[in-house]
Amino acid sequence: MTSIERTAYPRFKRLITARELHVFFSPSEAEAAWATERTQSEDHQLALLVMLKSYQRMGCFPKLADVPEMVAEFVRRVVELPEGTVPVHASPRTGEQHRALIRQRVGLTYDQAQARKVADEVIRTEAAAKNDPADLINTALEKLVETGLELPAFSTLDAMASALRAEVNKVICGGIYERLSEAHRERLLKLLTDRGPDGKTLFNRLKQSAERASWSHFKNLAKHLAWVDGLGDSTVWLQEVAAGKVTDFAGEAAMADAGVLGDYAVMKRAALLACLVHKARMRARDELATMFVKRVAAKVKRAKTELEEIHRRQQALVETLIANYHTLLRQVDDGGPVQAGRAKAAELSGEVVQALAGLDDGADVTEAARRLNGRLVAALMALTGAVRAQAGALVAVSAAVDGLGGFAQQYEQIEKVSAHHGDNWEVLLYGQLRKDRPVMYELTELLELRATSADDRVLRALEHARRHRTARDYLPEVDADGQVVDVSFATQNWQKAVRDRHRPGMLVRRHFEAMVFCYLTEELRTGDVAVIGSEEYADWSRQLLSWEVVEAKLPQYLVDVGLREAGDVRPFDAAAFTAELREKLTAAAAAADGGYPDNEDLFIDPKTGVPTLAAHRADEQRPSARKLEQAIKARMPERSLLGIVARTAYWIEWWHRFGPASGSDPKLSDPFGRYVITTFVKGTNMGPYEAARHIPGVSGHELSMAANRHFSIPKWSSS
Repeated sequence: MTSIERTAYPRFKRLITARELHVFFSPSEAEAAWATERTQSEDHQLALLVMLKSYQRMGCFPKLADVPEMVAEFVRRVVELPEGTVPVHASPRTGEQHRALIRQRVGLTYDQAQARKVADEVIRTEAAAKNDPADLINTALEKLVETGLELPAFSTLDAMASALRAEVNKVICGGIYERLSEAHRERLLKLLTDRGPDGKTLFNRLKQSAERASWSHFKNLAKHLAWVDGLGDSTVWLQEVAAGKVTDFAGEAAMADAGVLGDYAVMKRAALLACLVHKARMRARDELATMFVKRVAAKVKRAKTELEEIHRRQQALVETLIANYHTLLRQVDDGGPVQAGRAKAAELSGEVVQALAGLDDGADVTEAARRLNGRLVAALMALTGAVRAQAGALVAVSAAVDGLGGFAQQYEQIEKVSAHHGDNWEVLLYGQLRKDRPVMYELTELLELRATSADDRVLRALEHARRHRTARDYLPEVDADGQVVDVSFATQNWQKAVRDRHRPGMLVRRHFEAMVFCYLTEELRTGDVAVIGSEEYADWSRQLLSWEVVEAKLPQYLVDVGLREAGDVRPFDAAAFTAELREKLTAAAAAADGGYPDNEDLFIDPKTGVPTLAAHRADEQRPSARKLEQAIKARMPERSLLGIVARTAYWIEWWHRFGPASGSDPKLSDPFGRYVITTFVKGTNMGPYEAARHIPGVSGHELSMAANRHFSIPKWSSS
């Protein structure tokens, strides 16, 4: 059975405001005269009017005993019937006659057989994708109202939904069971009995992820993914099964324990386990992708923080670089050893050249050599000494650089200062990602990635980075197909960072990898890149309706959203619709322009054309209102927190949203009290067993069972 409160079946609200009474339950003079002509007593007249207004409000005939007393009393006063008049039928036949009169007046088609047939078709179709009986009943109600048929009794719809859902689920479970091989069936069923090293069943391991999605738990998550993938290819088992049905079956399995699930029939048990395995595989991929996205986002944040720190430390860093530069200049300036060696070498070289030039053309070379031998040898020895001095000076320069931290550190400091001047945090990102590089490559290889559009530049860049991941400092700009790697998806800062002007045709490996990981994270977040087999990062384009389905529903949809007049169901034409929409927007803009001079709250900047709407300020509270507020507060009784939860549950009826994962009504003796206490315990974070010590009449086991099996955040949010 399904509670009527969990469905959209029309019924009287627990609280009916005075405005609702006047708007929906006030008989007109014509209706009052019509009822007077067709009844012979005041009680029957009131009963006929109450049933008429109730049907006009709800679309069905309630029992007179279910009509709130305030509604009957309001109708009685409006038509000025004597006090004490009550809406009653002298016999069941009178009630049937009244219903026939109302159907005739409102033009209602009464055909219960046709109504049940329509409901049967709708529920049978929707049960292939939906599992909650309340959802099936609501869909049937919508179709019945659309066809103008009188609604069957709620019990009729409830019984149909329960029977048809069981029939459809049996077919679905049978199909899943048939697609499972004998080995896979045995492997799935053993999850309920086999135990892991911790002494718990593998079924418990399946319901929970290995670890939370943090970087330090990557290996455990990777092992968990390998384990759930090793259970079998769940996509084959669940072919042609709707995603909503898989989710509901998996949720039902997850909220049960091994003992409860073991009591199910083998076919249903295997089907629910197959759905749970499928969800576990999707969840493992979600956690890995989320881990990657969070890690890169954290590193980007640290790189930006590092840039801000460089801003603060820039003066000290620049002063250090200037001091280092001064040390090097002293080695190479005019008075330094490098320039002194060069000058001495130039002087001696000139003397040798001058001496050789002074020889006569006809002089004996041998005699000249003897005369110059001593001088030449001295000059060459001096030149050799100068060269040695110059080499020593270069060694001194190199030693000076080493003393300042080495060339690499000097280049890194210069790069940091350059990053500050260009406000370029991108060049700092690799320093944050350096330790995570191997794990990030391994993670992107574990996940099967796919672009959701024709733009796959980021994935092609990732493939290029993978191919050259062993490169030391640079990698070629041309990919394996001979095409230049397209990095136009990145900002100008990134494009400058990944290229070295001194090495054309090459890419800086460290910055290229950081850029790829950064943009891959962004593509995953925005849905431009999907993870195959994931749920949170699934390919959204695969979930869209086909154009054939959209085209058939589009005309009525445009009417429903107010873009077309009611009854206009012309075939959709893009050009005509665009022209029509442009005309409406133009008319709306003209109306806004026409009313602009009189609109004191709207201001349009004449330079930029940007409109600004002034904030509306409420009028100051009147003294009488403050006195009324104080009087109400003084008369309000003090309530306990548990009492407030119970009262809101009674008036708003939110407790009907809870229940077993199957969608059926809870088989609890007092579901209202159990759900109220469990909500209070969970909300205060007290814990079921601690709460049972202070709340009489309930045990910790009962509260724990209700929390684990009847409460589900996804189900609550979807309802």
